[in-house]
Amino acid sequence: MTSLHIISIISIAYALLSNHAESWTPKRSNLQRSASLAYNFSRGSSSNEIPPEKKKKELVLLIDVDNTLYSEIELTSINSSDEHLSPWQRGIESQIIRNTHLFGRKYFNLTSHQCDELYRIHGSTIEGIRQMIPDKDVKEVLSRFYKEVYDPIDFLCLFSSQGGDGYRSGYDHGSALQKRRELADFLKAICKKHSVYLCSNSPTAHIYRVMNGMGLCGAHFAGILAPDSVEQKTLPFPTKSSPFQYYASILERHPLEHNNIVLLDDSISNIRAAESMGIRGIQIGDGTVRDFARTLEEGLAEALGHILPAAPNGKPSDNDMYTFSDVAYLKAKNKVDYESIDPAVWLCLAKELSTRLQQKRDAIIKVADLGAGMLSMLELVLYGGGSGVRAKESLVALINARMSSRQKIYDDPRTLTTHLEYYAYETNASLLESCKIRLELLGFEEHATKDETLFRRLISLETTKQTDDEFHSAINVDVTIHLRSIDFNHDPNPPTDLDLIIGCCFADLFDPYHLTQSLMRLAINPTTNPAPLVYFPITFTGTTQFSPSHPAAGTCPSDTLAFQLYSESLQRHGHNLDSSRIIESIQNYGGVLIAHGQSKWIIDPEKDAYLWNTMLYFFGISAGSEMLKTGFDSNGWVKRSLAIKRKIIASNVDLLFGLAGKTNVQTSDITAAATKQESSYTSSIEEIQFIAPYNVTTIRKESHLGENQVEIEALCSLISSGTELKIFKGMFESAALDVNIKGMKDESMEYPLSYGYSLVGRVVACGSGVTDSNEILGRLVFVFSPHSSRVVTDRDAIQVIPDGIEAEDAIFMPSVETALSLVHDANVRVGENVAVYGQGLIGLLVTAILSMQITNGGSSQFGSVTTFDTLDDRLAVSSMMGATSALHPSNASVAGSFDVSIEVSGNPRALQSAIDNTSDNGRVIVGSWYGNSDVSLKLGIDFHRSHKTIQTSQVSNIPCGLSGLWSKERRFALTWNLVKTIRPSRLISKRLGLDDAQKAYELLDRGQEIAVCFKYT
Repeated sequence: MTSLHIISIISIAYALLSNHAESWTPKRSNLQRSASLAYNFSRGSSSNEIPPEKKKKELVLLIDVDNTLYSEIELTSINSSDEHLSPWQRGIESQIIRNTHLFGRKYFNLTSHQCDELYRIHGSTIEGIRQMIPDKDVKEVLSRFYKEVYDPIDFLCLFSSQGGDGYRSGYDHGSALQKRRELADFLKAICKKHSVYLCSNSPTAHIYRVMNGMGLCGAHFAGILAPDSVEQKTLPFPTKSSPFQYYASILERHPLEHNNIVLLDDSISNIRAAESMGIRGIQIGDGTVRDFARTLEEGLAEALGHILPAAPNGKPSDNDMYTFSDVAYLKAKNKVDYESIDPAVWLCLAKELSTRLQQKRDAIIKVADLGAGMLSMLELVLYGGGSGVRAKESLVALINARMSSRQKIYDDPRTLTTHLEYYAYETNASLLESCKIRLELLGFEEHATKDETLFRRLISLETTKQTDDEFHSAINVDVTIHLRSIDFNHDPNPPTDLDLIIGCCFADLFDPYHLTQSLMRLAINPTTNPAPLVYFPITFTGTTQFSPSHPAAGTCPSDTLAFQLYSESLQRHGHNLDSSRIIESIQNYGGVLIAHGQSKWIIDPEKDAYLWNTMLYFFGISAGSEMLKTGFDSNGWVKRSLAIKRKIIASNVDLLFGLAGKTNVQTSDITAAATKQESSYTSSIEEIQFIAPYNVTTIRKESHLGENQVEIEALCSLISSGTELKIFKGMFESAALDVNIKGMKDESMEYPLSYGYSLVGRVVACGSGVTDSNEILGRLVFVFSPHSSRVVTDRDAIQVIPDGIEAEDAIFMPSVETALSLVHDANVRVGENVAVYGQGLIGLLVTAILSMQITNGGSSQFGSVTTFDTLDDRLAVSSMMGATSALHPSNASVAGSFDVSIEVSGNPRALQSAIDNTSDNGRVIVGSWYGNSDVSLKLGIDFHRSHKTIQTSQVSNIPCGLSGLWSKERRFALTWNLVKTIRPSRLISKRLGLDDAQKAYELLDRGQEIAVCFKYT
């Protein structure tokens, strides 16, 4: 119990209902199954039934009920606005307390305080009552107590319809009701693998009513341990305060020499009593204060070995113990954030803000920081952070440098920034005191008002920022911090005329459309023009990995799969792990994406020890339960992770937006396009041209619209990282560009050369002979064409893009078709294990298509998709696309052998590995084009005897073995469906204009990008 009241209630209430359970149980049909569930402990099985040989101890869980199986504070919070419940009915414990006090007053003339004193003196209220009455009356009095305290309890509070979503942080996953559903599933999974008992000082009937109210009837508990269910040889209604009698039958059934018995209970006195019997105790708290006590989810995870035991108060976390702390976590996280935040996006933010301030003719910057935590973004704004190539200068300094430069060049009289108004929103009360201390260290003075807490620092103070190992000069601006401990959505006096909204590690916690609407409410008001910028650094995109990752081993899942289960758990709790949905949502409300960049976390187990252990704690809480529910060896995976510590890499992006202000109106060009229909005219077109190895430029040419042709205004086009990169590097043979693409058949691969085959745009004009011009004008279309600002081509050379597919997804159509062709050639049967060598663009799309047939059934023996690449970033994306294991090539022999291997790396060593690690009689599909490079393979006696087949795959033609069923048209139709399902625009890592063509190909050649596209508008 978390208070004297709660423990008093539980202890007393347990005994009274016990004797009278039979009198009211028949009235409740949902209690009739109690006899079949609760064990008759006096007839428990003998210890002789356990084999005498030494074996691993079995886990036996004893879970307390009141304020452990449920949280009283959580219940009262969820039901706080329920008008159908009086205040004392909004929780279970509150009713027990009230009824206990009424019982004490009625029969013993005790005050509420005196009832609570019984617990303090005797360890439990029930023991205090025993001391007050003759032995001959104990049974009768306690029976009456159970009836009068527990019978009137209203369990409606367990069925509340209130959502309880509230504010969420990165380590508090989701609403109370969602957590309860997850808990029910978790307990069901635990009960399938371990002996789990509900053990309480409350009577059996009360326990069943709580089970029913929490939806736990489907959990097959091993039994019920209650004062009226245990053997009462010497003591009527024994409670946990009498451990010898209370636990006797449990210890008989599960001897300690063969079993690890763990009690989860909120009462420290109950835990101490159990420990005197050799039972390990884990104290459960209410989750409001992070100390030695655990939440129930944490307690279960600790008992199962998913997380390390909590360190005692005052003892730091180490390799054997760990305690979560809000403050310690954020301090450790902030250091990694500073190194991770993308410098290019940071510079772009400074540029956009300086432009905005010039337009405003205002020397004041107004910033709202949502989920401000320990004010890490404030320090980055004022002082900068990071090191080496990831270093960021002070945002204020960058803005003033640009403003100063403009003053000198243009003789611009506009002043530099002199004042920063910073509104920091943080609802986690446990952080506020630490924030105040930090601000005082930074030279700020507190100025409390009736509505909020203000901190000010003036230029004249000449303060400096001191960190653990360095000093930073203060920025010459006056700063006012508005520290607001409320959700920004509920601020009755929100700031006006904001210049910038910041949300670090924030945007992925919400539904994108709910987030956007909240931003619009905060940002847009009658005086706001222009609308503020929105900066979301460290937005998690759903992929976590160890470097290097380990493959599956028996029922121990691969690291890739374990982290996928972690991400799935976050999504079920309301997290959005697809940053493209955030972009889409803000754009749909009139905003614009200004910049984005990668900001992955790299967490070193030595340098970032506390954060590394915190991440393992998060994984243990979320991924551990998911692995257990799926049938994997969760404990084995956690032990392996702790034994072999490796860097943790988490994928994040930094996003910078401009919100739509009150005067912003977005219009479509479809109407203009539809009115432009001419039979003949000339267009000027900008197009790229390869002129020599490693040399690409842009040219301009004229194009004439023919009678049966259409003109397309380009929106975007995708660079092929295979064929195009070979042409850029000069690694190709003189041959036709593509015998099956209209317009390329008669052109050969010789410099100078225009190339490209994946462009999307809108039809803006049609020749006079185009019969369906009314249907296609303004439509989004795909065309196999070189990269060009406009395209004039035959009508039958275009494909109208199906509804529901965006332009940036459509440019991947040829790549998805290539991947589909490879999968068709591989002819993977259900249950076969596949390896994909190379996780460039085509390899990732192959992985995505193959993963559609994966089912995680607690085994890696069947239907796995294992991917290999040398780059951690690609392996991270491979996990996102559905790989079962995403591994470095050095693990190929450990992870194999495979029934089918698909090689799309373009690396001869990968091809050799594919051959070596494919099972005898297996299949190797070669999708790489090696150009004019020599490829040396070892095909000795082992290969000769293996009956392995090596088959090439090329997308231009349908193989004869498939042509009876598949045509190009049918494959195109399936390809478009896959484009819609996969949404491959997620793979775009760089968007550039045609003027940056040389840079684009160089980036691809260095392997720094997965997918690069050209944008034309």
